[in-house]
Amino acid sequence: MRDYDREIEAWRNQVITATAQIALLEQERASFLEQQHRRMNYLSSREILELLEARHGRVGSMATIKRWADSGALGEVIEEREAFPLLVNKQGNKRFLYPREDVLQFLREKGYLSPRYEVLDRVLLDTDKPCSHALIIAIEPCGHRFTYHVQLEATGELLTHVAEEDLLRP
Repeated sequence: MRDYDREIEAWRNQVITATAQIALLEQERASFLEQQHRRMNYLSSREILELLEARHGRVGSMATIKRWADSGALGEVIEEREAFPLLVNKQGNKRFLYPREDVLQFLREKGYLSPRYEVLDRVLLDTDKPCSHALIIAIEPCGHRFTYHVQLEATGELLTHVAEEDLLRP
């Protein structure tokens, strides 16, 4: 004969344990997502070098990044494992992170991040519409990219926040 009371109690205990584990996992997931969101505000040395290579065609070195960091040019340095323990899954050397805005500002000042076009350059606007001639009237930094304000030559229409990828040399 089955002992229904004991089986019911065992299942209830399993449900209580599973519910507690679910709560812990949900809390850890929330912390993970929050750390992931905060991490987007920082760049590692490797990310800085990749940015320089992609944007400026320049291959740098870790020694250069370290020299800039030691001089304080890259802002406050944090250690990735301490600041974002849930995100780190690599072993080995310490990974230092630098505030994204401070790094981008420094690279712009050094001339390593510069717009592809200048104010008053004639460009072709390459969007869904047929290519049309335009004149750049303003440039705004937007992260590690630049956006442009352009005026269409045919109509005089002003377009703002045009991505660099949508512009071509005539």
